[in-house]
Amino acid sequence: MTYSLRILSLGLVLALGQAHAHTEGLAVHPYLQSATPTSIWIKWETSSGDESIIEWGTTAELGQQASGTSETGYLLSRIHEVQLTNLAPDSVYFYRVRTGDTYSHVHQFRTPPLASAEKSSRILAVSDMQRDSGNPGKFGEIINQGVLPYVQQALGLELHDGLNMTLIPGDLVDNGQDYNSWRTSFFSPIAALASSVPLYPAPGNHERDTPTYFKYFRLPENGTPGYEEHWWYQDHSNIRVLSLDTNTNYRIDEQLIWLDKVLAETCLRAQTDFVFAQMHHPHKSEMWIAGETDYSGKIVERLEAFSTRCNKPSIHFFGHTHAYSRGTSRDHNHTMVNVASAGGNLDYFGEFAQRDYTEFSVSEDEYGFVVVDVTAGDDPAFELKRISMGDEQVPLNSQIKDTLTVRLNNTAPFTPAILAPTGQVPASCANAVATLFADPDKDLFGAAHWQLSSHCDDFSQPLIDTWYQHENIWDGVDTRAGLAPNRFALGQLTPGAQYCVRMRMRDRSLAWSDWSQPHSFTTTDSAQLTDNLLLNPGAELGTDSWLGDGPLESLTDKACGSVSPYQGERFFAVGGVCDNERQSGRAYQRVDVSNWAASIDNGTLKALYSGMLRSWGGSDIPAFALEFRDADLALLSSTPEVKGGTASWQAYVQEAPLPTNTRYIDFVLTGQRTSGTDNDSYFDNLALKLAEQSDCATVSDQGPAGVAEEYITQQPGDSANLLQNPGAEAGIQGWSGAGPVESLTAQQCDSIPPATGERFFAVGGVCTGESAQGQISQTLSVQHYSRLIEAGRVSVSYGGQLRNYSGKDVPAIQLRFLDNRRQRVSDSEQLSTTAAQWTTVSGQTLLPKGTAYIEFVLQGTRNQGSDNDSYFDNLILQIRVD
Repeated sequence: MTYSLRILSLGLVLALGQAHAHTEGLAVHPYLQSATPTSIWIKWETSSGDESIIEWGTTAELGQQASGTSETGYLLSRIHEVQLTNLAPDSVYFYRVRTGDTYSHVHQFRTPPLASAEKSSRILAVSDMQRDSGNPGKFGEIINQGVLPYVQQALGLELHDGLNMTLIPGDLVDNGQDYNSWRTSFFSPIAALASSVPLYPAPGNHERDTPTYFKYFRLPENGTPGYEEHWWYQDHSNIRVLSLDTNTNYRIDEQLIWLDKVLAETCLRAQTDFVFAQMHHPHKSEMWIAGETDYSGKIVERLEAFSTRCNKPSIHFFGHTHAYSRGTSRDHNHTMVNVASAGGNLDYFGEFAQRDYTEFSVSEDEYGFVVVDVTAGDDPAFELKRISMGDEQVPLNSQIKDTLTVRLNNTAPFTPAILAPTGQVPASCANAVATLFADPDKDLFGAAHWQLSSHCDDFSQPLIDTWYQHENIWDGVDTRAGLAPNRFALGQLTPGAQYCVRMRMRDRSLAWSDWSQPHSFTTTDSAQLTDNLLLNPGAELGTDSWLGDGPLESLTDKACGSVSPYQGERFFAVGGVCDNERQSGRAYQRVDVSNWAASIDNGTLKALYSGMLRSWGGSDIPAFALEFRDADLALLSSTPEVKGGTASWQAYVQEAPLPTNTRYIDFVLTGQRTSGTDNDSYFDNLALKLAEQSDCATVSDQGPAGVAEEYITQQPGDSANLLQNPGAEAGIQGWSGAGPVESLTAQQCDSIPPATGERFFAVGGVCTGESAQGQISQTLSVQHYSRLIEAGRVSVSYGGQLRNYSGKDVPAIQLRFLDNRRQRVSDSEQLSTTAAQWTTVSGQTLLPKGTAYIEFVLQGTRNQGSDNDSYFDNLILQIRVD
C-alpha cells in the first residue's frame, strides 16, 4: 500500500473519530440522488428517530436548513430524504444531515450546470459489486483505493468537482432481501464517494426486485406510470442518461414503448449530443454467453437505430458478467461496455461458455471501473477509460488498460480503392487488397468491412460479408496483431466464376468511409491433382480410417441429444457425447502422399482442406488442422487450427503449401468443451485434396489516389511517452508490484526534493516498510506494432532521472520483453546510478522478435542505513519506428 493511500485512510479515521459521538446513530451515511441544476435529493438512514433535517449553505458554516420525511427501514431504523431546492446551477454547496442528536460530517456537492452552459462533465460507471465471500472487501478497495485516488490524485480534484454522477448497472448487493448487506457491503464502502457524487443505479437480478431497493433510492420519476423508478432518464449538460430494467418481470412492451418515445424526443432535443444507457443484462457477453438476454437486444437495436437516425452517438453500460468488455456496433455509432466487476467473483477465461464476438475489441477478466470524460461546446466528444485493478493473481493499481474516443463532428476516412484481385486470377489467389487507410482528421484505423458478390450491381445477399476491428484482445492476446488491415483472404473460390468485391474502412472515432467502387474479377481453373484423399470423410462408415485417443463417435440424427448431420445419415463427434465425455478430444487420419514426392520437394504442391463444423449451442469448439510429416513420421510443421463453434453447420475452407520432404499428412480433429458435460464438437463432409501451387501476383501497398502521405495513418508510428504517471504526481497510480513504493513530496520523511514537479518515487521504503530490495513495474502492450517488430523496425527508448540520498543505495531501471502469453523473451540493459544528485539515465534497444508486452521495472537496492533511498522521477518509455 502506498504512503499516499495510508495518509488518505488515516485522515478518514481521524475525521470519524472526532465526530464519533454525533455519527454513531447513522446506519447509512448521507448520499446524493437525482440532481438537477436547481435541486438535489439527499438520503440517509439512522438506527432510530423521525427527524429529517439538512443543514446547508454555500460555505462550511452552513446557515440554512431544510426538512423532509422518513420511512421505516428495518425494525426501528428510519430512511430519511430531503430535497434541497432553489439552488444555483453549477455551484458548490456544503451540507450535513441531522436526526435528533445524530448528525454527519459536513460534505460538499456541486449542482449540475445548465445545458446551455455547455460545460464538460465526467461520469463513473461501475457494477456488480455484490459481496464475494472469497474477496469480501473488494468493493471497498475499488472505491477507496481506486476511484478516490484516481480523482483526487491522478486528476487532482475534489470528488464533487472530479465526478458528476455514478452509474451502477445492477447487482449492488448479493441478496437484496438481506437488509444488513445493503449497509455493510454497499453503502459503507461507497460512503465517501456517494456523499459528494449522486448515485444512479439500475436494478440487477441480485436486488431481487425487493422493496428495499426502492426505499433506498430516489430516482427520476419520468418512467411509465407504475414503473417510474424501474426505468427513467436524467439529463446532465449535453448527455441524456437512460436507465432500464432488464429483469425477468420487466421484459415487457411497456418499457420498449416508453424507450421509443423518449428516444424520439431526444432526437429533437438540441441540447443532447450523446445518450448513455445502462441496464444489467447483456445482449451479447463474450465472457459468459449464458447471461445474454434477448430483451436487452431489443433495447440495443433501438439505441443503434437512434444513433444513426439522429447523429447522436450512444453507449450502453451493462454488467451481469463479472469481467470487462468493450465493443462497437458495426453499422451504428454505438458503443457497448461491460463495466464489471467491482466485487463480484470474476468470470475467468475458460471458466464458462464464452464467445469471441467481432463486435467486441477487448475482454479482460479483471476488477475495475470505467470513467467517461464528456466534452461539450463546439466540438462534443467523449473519451472512455477502463481503469483496471487487476485480478486475484495479479492486482493492479488503477492502470488505464483501454481507451476509446468518439467525436460528434468526425470526418469520415478517405474512400479506399480495390487494388486486387483484378482481371483473371487463379481461384486460389483471390486475396483482396485495398489502398492503405487514410483519414482527413489523421485518426487511426478502426475497422474494415469486406463484401463479395457475384454481381457488381447487387450486394444485397453477399457471398462474403466480413468485418474486423483494429484489435481483438482475447485472453490477453491481440488476435489481430500482425494482420494488415487492408488485406483480406477471400478463401478458395469456385474456378471459372465471376465475382465482385468492395470494402470500406472505419476510423477509431467510429466513422465509416464510403464503400469503394465495386471491383470485378474472374477466377480461372486450379490444376487440382486429386480428389478427396480422406477415407470415410463424413462418418458414414462409423469411425473407420480414423485414429487417435478420441473419444471419437459416429452419430446419427440427434443421437444422445446431439444434432442432425449436415449431409447423409451420420457425422463425427470428438470429445464424447454418448459416452466417455472429456474436456478435450483428438482424432486424426494419416494420408500417404509419397506418390507426389517429386512435386512436393519442388515446392509446387499445396493442400486444400475443408470441412463442416458446428457445436450444439455455440459454445464448445470443434477445430481441424494439418500436420505434415516426413518418411519417418517426424513432424515437419503444422497449420493453425481452423475453429468452428457456431450453433449451426458452417463451411470452413483453407489451403497450405506442402513443406519439402512431406510424405504423410495427418488431418487432425480436436474438440474442446467449454460448458456442460457433453463435448459437442461436431464435424461432417471433411476433405483433403492436393493441387498445384498457383503463381499469385504480388500487390504493393499504396495510399488512396491524391491523398497526401501525412493522412495515411494505417501503420503506427513513433509514440509519445507510454508510461502512466511517470513522475509520481498522481501517487502510485498505474504502478504495481510488491514494492514498497511511495510517492513523496520534497524532503518528506527526511528524503530529498523532486527533480521536477511536486513528487517523486521512492522504491524500497523511506517513510515506512523499509526493505533492502524494492520493485514495482508497469506493463504496456505493443501488440499493435507486431508486424513492424517482426520486421526488425521497432526500437524503444527508455530512461528517467535517478538518484539516492548519500551515494550508496542503487535505483535501477530495466525493461523486460514479454510475448503474448507474458513469458519473458529477453531483458534490456539495466540503467542505474549511485549518484547523490538527480542523474539522467537513458537507453535504446531494438525490440526482439516476439515481443508483445514491455514491462518497465523500477528496482531499489539498499546498501546502507535503514531507509532504501532509491529515488525516481520523470520516467520515459517511447516507441521508435524506422
